[in-house]
Amino acid sequence: MNHIPTLLLREWMQHKRGWLIAAFAPPLLFLAMLPFGQVKGLPMEQAELLSLVILVVSACAGYAICLVVGLFQLPGLARRDQQDRSIEFWLSLPGRPSESVAATVLAHAWLVPLGGAVVGMLFGLPIAVSVLASKADLNAAMSVHWSEVVTAAAPLLARGVIGTVPLMLWLAPVIFTLMAASAWLKRLGVPVVLVGGTVAVAVLHKVYDFDWPLVMLQRLNENINHALVYDGPGLMRALKSDVGLWNWALHDLGQTLADLATADFFGWMVVAVAGFALVVAKRSRGG
Repeated sequence: MNHIPTLLLREWMQHKRGWLIAAFAPPLLFLAMLPFGQVKGLPMEQAELLSLVILVVSACAGYAICLVVGLFQLPGLARRDQQDRSIEFWLSLPGRPSESVAATVLAHAWLVPLGGAVVGMLFGLPIAVSVLASKADLNAAMSVHWSEVVTAAAPLLARGVIGTVPLMLWLAPVIFTLMAASAWLKRLGVPVVLVGGTVAVAVLHKVYDFDWPLVMLQRLNENINHALVYDGPGLMRALKSDVGLWNWALHDLGQTLADLATADFFGWMVVAVAGFALVVAKRSRGG
């Protein structure tokens, strides 16, 4: 796997413009539109808590936007190997096809969303100051104990960053299934998987009372939703009480990691490995 850093650099050189737009455009647009809009219903009597929420939401928004962009691109990248003859480039590299596939997914599904989260976090404080200043005045914004806001946000952001690893693992079967379908079936791949899979699961559930596929998909969706924050109500209680946020973050992360030691996770990893192998096999064939 010693070619992975070079392959990641190659991904950056090819896609950096789109990635930078996805990361920087939303917060810049929000700041640019804020003077012309109105922000209503904010609890100004709890300025520190409001600032904390804005900072965390900004980081989460940056992560989510870049993740959606990356997940949208990945199936198309697998298909375009043959369309634009980039397969010839991949096969000319000294590394194995498995390395190039792994680097592509690693860049689009993990590293770029993390970069979006960092950008959102850096813009979080200016956005919070701007929101408070527009709702009250600049003195109200400057009266906030920003060091306390950053200190309180640290465990929440750390929890989210670490949670991106299990999130990517739970997304892996979806990513590689769609990539494999797109690589082998070209433009029909993604519609066949999404539409065909939905119809098959619905028929098995309603006609044959076979609920296992539906239950597995529901559990997968739950695990994806629990990767970054497992206990949302517990977080709200921690924010409103004197419970240490670091304690909450460690406990919440432990619950997420516990889901990785289950039969469900093993089964979905088998699906992910099979999809990965199909994408690598298609790339190795050269067309």
